[in-house]
Amino acid sequence: MTIRIYSKVIYRLTLLLTVACNTAFGATNPSQTASSQTMTTITVTASRTPISIDETASAISILSKQEIQQRNANSIADLLREIPGFAVSQQGSRGAVTQIRVRGAEANQVLVLIDGIEANDVSQGSEFNFAHLNADQIERIEIVRGPQSALWGSDALAGVINIITIPRVDSGTHHRLSLDSAIGAFNSQTIGANYLFSEPQYQFSLGINDYRTDGTNISRQGNEDDGYENTTIVMNGKYLTDNDLQLGFSYRQTNSSSAFDDIDYAVTGLPVDADFRTDAKQTYSMASAAFSLLDGRLKQSLSLSRSDSDNTNLTGQISPDISRGTRDRVMSQTDLFLGPHTLTFIAEHETEDYAQRGTASFFGDPNKDLTTRNRALAAEYRLNGDDLELSLSARHENNSEFQNALSWRTTAAWHANDTTTLFASVGDATKNPTFTERFGFFDAFRGNPALKPEQARSWELGLRQLIPAQEILISASWFHSSLTDEINGFVYDSVSAAFTASNNLTQSARQGLELDLNWHITEHMKLRGSYTYLDAVEDANGPDPQDEIRRPRHHFAVNGNYAWQHSNLNVAVIHTGSQLDNFFPPAPPFQIRVNLKRYTLVNIALNHDVSDQIQLRLRLDNALAADYEEVFGFRAPGRAASAGIHFRL
Repeated sequence: MTIRIYSKVIYRLTLLLTVACNTAFGATNPSQTASSQTMTTITVTASRTPISIDETASAISILSKQEIQQRNANSIADLLREIPGFAVSQQGSRGAVTQIRVRGAEANQVLVLIDGIEANDVSQGSEFNFAHLNADQIERIEIVRGPQSALWGSDALAGVINIITIPRVDSGTHHRLSLDSAIGAFNSQTIGANYLFSEPQYQFSLGINDYRTDGTNISRQGNEDDGYENTTIVMNGKYLTDNDLQLGFSYRQTNSSSAFDDIDYAVTGLPVDADFRTDAKQTYSMASAAFSLLDGRLKQSLSLSRSDSDNTNLTGQISPDISRGTRDRVMSQTDLFLGPHTLTFIAEHETEDYAQRGTASFFGDPNKDLTTRNRALAAEYRLNGDDLELSLSARHENNSEFQNALSWRTTAAWHANDTTTLFASVGDATKNPTFTERFGFFDAFRGNPALKPEQARSWELGLRQLIPAQEILISASWFHSSLTDEINGFVYDSVSAAFTASNNLTQSARQGLELDLNWHITEHMKLRGSYTYLDAVEDANGPDPQDEIRRPRHHFAVNGNYAWQHSNLNVAVIHTGSQLDNFFPPAPPFQIRVNLKRYTLVNIALNHDVSDQIQLRLRLDNALAADYEEVFGFRAPGRAASAGIHFRL
């Protein structure tokens, strides 16, 4: 179909959405009207230089600090359930492995940044486990959907989630201390403290949070609860010299312990109570320097970062299973601003180290130490015209294990008038195989060193429509991605009697529609909602195409927020349609497709300011006590209430 036909379809669908009075999870700040925020909300993720939402040619969602606080969520996964194009898969109660798939892509095909540091876990298949990320220390979340490999590298094949913990403060001197405490269902307890000191040239922040819960029983049988503990420390600082040199650092460390169950490999193939646990430690650190010349027309930045993860599985063996991974990156970026033209040049050097320790057995010796190195050069060109925004980005990677790879992307955003913007993009992205896919994971999985990188060709058409009189902002995106050499990690090898990975010989297709709308109904009331239609198929052009697992075809979310005097009420309704999953019975055929039923979650949060210093917080999760599973055999928690108090000093 032509771009003109697609534009008409998207426009009619957005009008239908408006008439139905659905709402979107928009990229807005709740303190601003829809008409003003499109010009003022800035993203640093859709480009390597800050640009406004209205200048981007990508589907964007932004969560501000205020929006996060209004929801009272403990885990970031609870927030991301409302994002269009997102599918959350949590293996049970809080602390269980939590994956997020974007637009039908795999969990390791979306890049997660924490304060600019790549947080995808080298030791866990290059995925980011969202179970360990608390929501209360987050200042802002920027989400860009669609392939971003040309700007951000291999892991950004399907999008980027940029999590910012560095506080934003106005100019002047600030001293700020906050204390938090909460208790809730399943004997959960939270305590935290955050401190900020800021002067015109200095800024330092420190946050500590401790969360503990007895958890719930995730298996369908038995009565053993699976508890969880998490202690996180966050530090950030920056210093601006008299000659416009800015120095900065960030540090984040999370220590966690998660109980989990065994699998009944003999009879049911389902989870069964066991006294197992995983002790994990994630550390993210970065030092940076930036300066500008030529009255700000030339900017240069340099950063050194490290992500370090250590995971120990304690399952009653003689020695525990341990996996460790580090990623060291040196990055240089040069920005040149020439009127409406912006040129950005990026050079990166990255080293990934992987180590695995365990007990040797009949199946082999799991002990190994592996390293890969990657050098990349990238460039971005942007034209910021009055009615037209253009960009072209490209990235060349030289990897020690794979052939040289080229990723590229071009975008265009056309402002038809003051209220209507049409945007489009097309590009190629690459995802390298992970250490786990190539070399295995203990006895559970056999690696395949001969795997090739995955390649994706993607395009997107979109519309942003502002209706100023009603203060409504509508966004719509139609996307399509063709993936070649997709890595299938569920291939049964009869020779070794284990599962391994291989590249699919046929293409996989991912396409769909995202609609979102932000409606500022009154001064005190806002409604937001989103709808996602997804068609994700593997072996799309082969004889037996199948839907990809853990990707619902239909998903919608509606969030209403009402603020009055000193109180705020937030209600979220999230519906996830039915989806498929894999089940591995202990008898032939050893792998079958099963159906996960649809479910609806209702979450309610209430905040009340007792004074300028004290705020009471209440939250009710899964208010309707929905009984559901996001991973086959792993029961999700039921209804849960919590109450807390927040002190501002």
